[in-house]
Amino acid sequence: MTGYQIARLPLTAAQSGIWLSQRLRPTNPLFNIAEYIDIHGEIDPALFESALRRTVTEAETLRIRVVEEDGRAVQVVEECADWTLSFVDVSHDGDPRASAESWMRADMCRPVDPTTGPLFAFALFKAAQDRYFWYQRYHHIVIDGLGLSLVGRRVAEVYTALAAGLPCPAPQFGSLAELLDDEAAYRASDRFARDRAYWMSRFVDQTPAASLAERTPALPERLQRRTAFLDEAALAELRATAREAEVGWPAVLVAALAVYLHRMTGNRRVVLGLPVMARAAGRARTIPGMMSGVLPLRLELNPGTTVAEAVRQASAELRRALKHQRYRTEDLRRDLELSGDEHRLVGPHINIVMVDYDLSFAGHRGTVHNLGGGPVDDLSLVVDGRGIGAAEHGQPENGQGTADGLRIDLDANPELYGPDELAGHQRRFLDLVGHFTPDGLDKPIGALGLLTPQEREHILVEWNATAQSVPTALLPELFERQSARTPQAPAVVFEGKTLTYAEVNAHANRLAHLLIAHGVGPESVVALSVPRSDNMIVALLAILKAGAAYLPVDPGYPAERIAYMLDDAGPQMVLTVTGTTATRTAADGSGRTALLLDTPETAELLAGHPDHNPTDAGRAAPLRPQHPAYVIYTSGSTGQPKGVVVSHSSAVDLATWAATDIGPRQLSRVLASTSLNFDVSVFEMFGPLCCGGSIEVVRDLLALTERTADGWSGSLVSAVPSAIAQVLAHGEVNACAETVVLAGEALSAHAVTAIRSAIPGCRIANIYGPTEATVYATAWYSDREADPGTQAPPIGRPISNTRAYVLDSGLQPVPVGVTGELYLAGDGLARGYLRRPGLTAERFVADPFGGSGSRMYRTGDVVRWRADG
Repeated sequence: MTGYQIARLPLTAAQSGIWLSQRLRPTNPLFNIAEYIDIHGEIDPALFESALRRTVTEAETLRIRVVEEDGRAVQVVEECADWTLSFVDVSHDGDPRASAESWMRADMCRPVDPTTGPLFAFALFKAAQDRYFWYQRYHHIVIDGLGLSLVGRRVAEVYTALAAGLPCPAPQFGSLAELLDDEAAYRASDRFARDRAYWMSRFVDQTPAASLAERTPALPERLQRRTAFLDEAALAELRATAREAEVGWPAVLVAALAVYLHRMTGNRRVVLGLPVMARAAGRARTIPGMMSGVLPLRLELNPGTTVAEAVRQASAELRRALKHQRYRTEDLRRDLELSGDEHRLVGPHINIVMVDYDLSFAGHRGTVHNLGGGPVDDLSLVVDGRGIGAAEHGQPENGQGTADGLRIDLDANPELYGPDELAGHQRRFLDLVGHFTPDGLDKPIGALGLLTPQEREHILVEWNATAQSVPTALLPELFERQSARTPQAPAVVFEGKTLTYAEVNAHANRLAHLLIAHGVGPESVVALSVPRSDNMIVALLAILKAGAAYLPVDPGYPAERIAYMLDDAGPQMVLTVTGTTATRTAADGSGRTALLLDTPETAELLAGHPDHNPTDAGRAAPLRPQHPAYVIYTSGSTGQPKGVVVSHSSAVDLATWAATDIGPRQLSRVLASTSLNFDVSVFEMFGPLCCGGSIEVVRDLLALTERTADGWSGSLVSAVPSAIAQVLAHGEVNACAETVVLAGEALSAHAVTAIRSAIPGCRIANIYGPTEATVYATAWYSDREADPGTQAPPIGRPISNTRAYVLDSGLQPVPVGVTGELYLAGDGLARGYLRRPGLTAERFVADPFGGSGSRMYRTGDVVRWRADG
């Protein structure tokens, strides 16, 4: 830029923000804003350049550059500017518009230094004899959206006069000094104080704004854009909805975006960013410059909010925000003492362009195409209705076959949103807009579907296609069948002693017949409180063979907890040993029978009973798959411990999955280290014992640290991550296992690394499942999936006969990558809670995606589907 300096002025508040951001990122071209005007007719390029140069002379903001003086930035207005209008003939190209847009986008990617002029660029493209594109690009410090419209109108006005040989209308632009005086007067006024009070009252309790991205947004150097159009029919529906709700149509789109953000994040307080002119009506709106800002637009939503309520709330918020639009977000952040980027005041932006240029170049219509509106650190929805009605003039609006409609651009930070992810957001948002109809105003927003039919099929059906056949058998029958196949194979190892399948089966049968003689049978509960040993496994099998459900009671539990469990479950008998708390509690006036397994009297009784398998003929009643197999009390993290009742059919489903998915070889020798009071023990025992493997019973996992000499060698170790961390903390572990199964707690990437170092070559399985889903529900294996690297491994896919749903607060499935609450369904679901019908109804709810009468379990865990399922 060359010429005399005619003014040195401070920056506007808006310019100051742009200046600071650009100085922090001097090579970032994202501060460029640009558009082109499609001129539908033949024009004279020479006359057009004359009109353009005259307009540049009239608009002071186009002749500025920014300098620093004494640590303060000022804008210097030059008398004239040295610039060139590029003329590019693309009329002979196969696709003139595409060629021109490619040139424009390349120009937009060039960084511009605000300290050197000119801070704009113009180009005129000839697409045909009767078609031209006028491209204009500015640094955002020079001009905002309103300024773009003022410049465009003035160029069209001057060109029309020149083409007709008429005098040019007098210029209407004021000076930059007038803008600055207007801003200073506002900041010193009572209106400024009232605006401040309004915004403080709205956001004094504000929480960080929600985003659709997982990471904290940061300003990128480019944006990715996806463009779509609402056709005339959809636009007519949108307007009809607005009329029915008695609001303007922009409020419908604002509400739709707020509802989308609410549904995708679960946040009930949604804060959108609303770009505004930030100018008072009157003279200030005739002066090109940079004054615009972004205001926070807050909506309070919940699944029960109706579409009509959301739309009317959006309309009211828009009116209030525009009434107080001159107060800047930078001031509000300062008022709220928010510093840095850790507390976001606004989420995704919605920019509804309402200024209709209505351009005419000597009778030839000009339609505007936005190319970029400046910095976006997250996501911005730009709604541009300036081309509506183009079909009335016989002109296509977007050059891509759409003659009419409402243009919707989705601009996104590519560091936060990949192309597929952005396409998904665009598709789902447009589908959601389709629900905002006059007939749908009374619908709760929680009931509006977010998924396309294809996405719904993929997530609900394809990823849950886990059906596998399960033997029609009882849990003890699976063991009995294996005992018949391999009677002499080792079944249980404890402290160097080995029991074969035949021996375990015979011992368990004698005890089962003794229990039956005491009246034990289906639907009854027998408590088991014995030290960990081979006899513990025998006793547990005996209870199942008798037809009862076993209730594990750890002898080491506090007396109060043991008493609570026994009183709550009401077991018919207690199997224990001499001197345990359970023995004393059972004998303390409860009326329960305590059978001491370690006394000569019991041994004599057992010797009098047969060792063959019990049958329904000998039981008090027939034993069926739906009868309880065990009752396990959860930890009580939600208050009182809860007794979860699991049926034989669910336990058989688990054992079948273990044999099929883990495999007999991996289950050939398993370390049984988990307390019976944790349901992982069900997998450790019945996974191997139902497919020919053996289990070695140890006190707990720390027993591995005591085998420093000979070590332990087997096929599988099962543990919670914290327990294996304790083992590894003891130093070198002399253990060898082909598979390490981790469950019960979140598995970190650090733990995976430590396990691989301690047990080289092992396969790691990260398996998730609450007790209510019969031990396990999803599984991830290190040898089947991609290595997560430095990330924590996922919890995997649903296991056989299990369905996993990720649902929002309205029980609607959420898209891939979106967090929601995990619900589980399938054959492995527990019967419910012992003596807790209210809690059972609360946690085991109707499955809207299953067959008649099916249920699903609400886990309370927040998860998301990965793209690979």
